Amino acid sequence: MRIAAMGIVVGQDGSVLMIQRDDIRTWAPPGGSLDKGELPTDAVAREVEEETGYKVLPVRLVGLRFVPLKPWGYLTFVFRCLLRGGEAALSSESRQVGFVPVNPIDVAMIRLHRRAVMQAVTHSGGPPVWETYRMGFSDHIGKALLFGLVYPLRNLMRRFTGKRYVAPPSWHLAASTIIRDAEGKVLWIKRRDDGRWNLPHGGSQPLEPPWQTALRETREETGLEVRLTDLTGVYVKPEKEEMVFVFSAETISGTLTTGPESAEFATFSPGDEPETCLPFHVARVADAAAPRETTIFHTQRHKAG
Repeated sequence: MRIAAMGIVVGQDGSVLMIQRDDIRTWAPPGGSLDKGELPTDAVAREVEEETGYKVLPVRLVGLRFVPLKPWGYLTFVFRCLLRGGEAALSSESRQVGFVPVNPIDVAMIRLHRRAVMQAVTHSGGPPVWETYRMGFSDHIGKALLFGLVYPLRNLMRRFTGKRYVAPPSWHLAASTIIRDAEGKVLWIKRRDDGRWNLPHGGSQPLEPPWQTALRETREETGLEVRLTDLTGVYVKPEKEEMVFVFSAETISGTLTTGPESAEFATFSPGDEPETCLPFHVARVADAAAPRETTIFHTQRHKAG
């Protein structure tokens, strides 16, 4: 999966910081691909500064958008950000930088970017919006022009200037689900392979967004159909080039059923898990149970779990 981060910075008059992109000449919020092992919160601050000259602080994840383009798929984090300083400056990716009125938006923008801006400025708190973006006819035309004309021409020019294009890294995605009962206890699964306890968890399939992974893995490992209620945490595991998405969920149907991966089930209160619970998963439950107003982002560096 290719992963990017986009920053929405709203001015005092309600306008939004944007750039006129150098490749397609339309306006868009600043943003770009994550570097290897980089947290989305770090990436959005870096990208905004590189493309606009402004320093920002990401304060809230408001959206998570998946575009199912072969062969990798593209996932974008959309953050509301606070302006911390700096001044407008152009980059190799921006022809113009400025705050653009959004009510209405009267500059040229592609539908994907326009949708991201409007969802971000109207997001009033609570869980981020996650969705799969289905490309329309105009999107496919724009993609064909970019990949068939603009980018090949740029790659040809790079050969003459000696600037080599470095493709963004591909990430492995995984998802965990936190299901709490009426007493606040969390559902855990005892693994058949090593007898340790973990949350419903698994890796994403090709072109599968993390919220679909969470639903599928929960169903396969527990027999339960659930509704995802929040994205409580996102965790980067640099050694594996992996990003794990942790969702809270509530059961809507089904009966707990063991299977090839799950030997039995138990519920434990957050902070009272036995030592045989995977440490990474214990930390994710603690983050979900702690007071918070937005999604938590952490790096989990050691290889267990």
